[in-house]
Amino acid sequence: MHINGIDEKDNEIVNLLLSNARMSYSDIGEKISLSRTAVKNRIAALEKRGIIGGYRAIINPQESPEMMTFIVNIETKPECFEDAKQAFSEAAETTVLVQTTGNCHLVAICVSRDIKTMRDFVNRIYRSVNGILSINANSVLDVVKGSIIPEY
Repeated sequence: MHINGIDEKDNEIVNLLLSNARMSYSDIGEKISLSRTAVKNRIAALEKRGIIGGYRAIINPQESPEMMTFIVNIETKPECFEDAKQAFSEAAETTVLVQTTGNCHLVAICVSRDIKTMRDFVNRIYRSVNGILSINANSVLDVVKGSIIPEY
């Protein structure tokens, strides 16, 4: 990844942290030919500017026992779109919700314990939100590239 507005050393630091956020200042310094102190100061400046927004553990639902990931496509009547958006936003099962092109269209990435729980969730949303024209859920079998749960 390349971020405009920061120099090459800072970009190298960001890319190293993206691959391993637990990398030490010393290890980063060795890889990019800077002292530990210089790396620490650069990271502090990147954090202060908001370029680095934090560090956290990312749980991979595909590898977690008793957890499955599924994607829900929803299309609603225009007057009911905000209700659907709110219902999915507030649901604990929803990890990511995006509005896409199309007529009042949402895509939600969700997690549940199993197929039955997924089906119950989709049916609960369908029954509670008026004006849903179509809703379908698809189980994620494998993540071929990237992450289905954003790391930011």
